[in-house]
Amino acid sequence: MRSDPKLSTRGLARLIEQVGKAAYNLGYTPGLNPAQWAALRYFDEATHERQTVTGFAQFQGTTKGTASQTVAALVRKGYLRRVGDKQDRRVHRLVLTEQGEAILRSDPLQQLSRALESLTQEERWSLAVSMEKVLRQLIHV
Repeated sequence: MRSDPKLSTRGLARLIEQVGKAAYNLGYTPGLNPAQWAALRYFDEATHERQTVTGFAQFQGTTKGTASQTVAALVRKGYLRRVGDKQDRRVHRLVLTEQGEAILRSDPLQQLSRALESLTQEERWSLAVSMEKVLRQLIHV
């Protein structure tokens, strides 16, 4: 990209779109799609209370039905398992199986992480702050 001090917001928006598409396309791997990778990452990092279909749906900004379909596919494939809640029998937690933990070690999003390593710590921090600000604007539109 040229170093134009008047970088247009449209040009920057297109660049962000291209990075997003490239990252999304990394998720198309044999046997899993981007939504399923997102679910595996979510359940790997979610707190105990949030390890539910509802928690995943809220995090993804999608419907409970769509989230349920993604979760069901991952349960069928052996990457997630349902665990009944001891305090509330209506609640089922979703946890990674050993197979789910193993496949996460080959998460294609690691390619994006490696690309970000080419930035300095200061550049990564600046990018993170800026992207969070943009995301908040998009969510609240």
